[in-house]
Amino acid sequence: MYAIFTMRKLQLTQRINQIQYRLMQLMQRSQDLAVYAGNVADGIIDPGEFMNSPASIFGVNMNFFNNSVPKALFQASQASQAYNMNIMNMNAMSGGQYGMAVDPGNPNSIYANQFFVFNSFFKQALDAAGKAESAKIHRLETEIEMQKKQLETQLQAAKAELDQVEKAEEDGIKNSAPKYA
Repeated sequence: MYAIFTMRKLQLTQRINQIQYRLMQLMQRSQDLAVYAGNVADGIIDPGEFMNSPASIFGVNMNFFNNSVPKALFQASQASQAYNMNIMNMNAMSGGQYGMAVDPGNPNSIYANQFFVFNSFFKQALDAAGKAESAKIHRLETEIEMQKKQLETQLQAAKAELDQVEKAEEDGIKNSAPKYA
């Protein structure tokens, strides 16, 4: 009879080891996501962040970098062109008065800040990309936490059953031992 309990004990021990291994994987994934979140927080991944990242997130770092920068450049180009067009239209409609209001000494200075305008829009686009990626990371972290809770519950149940099986096995060994009068 105790052989059945011994077999169940082996199954439960294997199950506990599998759950603990999966929990360890989830914790590592969570740590890697935290590093990735730190990398993308400002919207761009610099070389130092690449070098200090775990190998498991190298691919997502590259994907983010390869997608966020060109997209931000395109958005900044579009936005700065629209901005400059609006400035030119406002100045033209006001007969040059808008330029005079901005800088009476140099009414053409409204056109000189195009580099600053482009960089400002570029930074805004990078920040938006970082925030969007951070939202994705947060969803993944929430999903990992839910999986960890489920596994921890399963682990507690398996450990409790293992304790009962070990006790039953012990009792079965005692009961099957020969008794001499």
